Amino acid sequence: MHLLQPFNVLLLGTSLALASLSETCRCAENTCTVMACGNPGLNGLPGRDGKDGTKEENGDQGVQVRGQQGFPGKAGPSGSPGIQGPPGQKGQKGDITALDALQRQVTALERNVQALQADLSRHKKILLTQGAMIVGEKIFVSTGQQDTFPNGKALCANAGGALASPKNVNENTALKTIANRNSMYAFLSINDIQTEGRFVYLNGAPVSYTNWKPGEPNDMNNEDCVVLLVDGIWNDISCEHKSLIICEV
Repeated sequence: MHLLQPFNVLLLGTSLALASLSETCRCAENTCTVMACGNPGLNGLPGRDGKDGTKEENGDQGVQVRGQQGFPGKAGPSGSPGIQGPPGQKGQKGDITALDALQRQVTALERNVQALQADLSRHKKILLTQGAMIVGEKIFVSTGQQDTFPNGKALCANAGGALASPKNVNENTALKTIANRNSMYAFLSINDIQTEGRFVYLNGAPVSYTNWKPGEPNDMNNEDCVVLLVDGIWNDISCEHKSLIICEV
């Protein structure tokens, strides 16, 4: 029993020392500065690789937005000409009958024109024997009758012509010849009925040629019409005066 007492005492002292050491380590964990628990140990061996994680499914594909169309590029070089195609089918033969009929109509019209020209030539000769005169494209003719300006204008219009209106020296000379044959003044189509002092032709166009007697026109006694005197000069006169009627065709 005496031998066991020293052993028990040693065991008790060891336990107290461990308890004190344990309390000191706990103090170090709580940042106690009394003492350190001891030197750090060596690093252990590396652990084994972990297992592969679960493979996730692919996510949804994003929405694709098409961009705006760019400007057209420059035109490329012209390509080489292609191979000539086969010739087309031959057309139908034209209608010779219709062409011949048209040619016959043209020939008939030409004959009619020639006949009309011959008739006109004969009529001109007849008019010339009755005192008509041809100047350029105009034919001046008179029946030798005297009448007022309104009646003379209507007479010529009914015959397919118009009251004489000289527009140059040659035409005025021809009218002078006809007036001298009849020893009468002759009415001209020139007048200022619409506007005093503004002499015009029957169609309203202004007079382009004149051969007035000196001092005329003077509009004496409301003289709105014009006569050609036997010497070829003009004088204004009343439209109701009776003078020789000469028509032009």
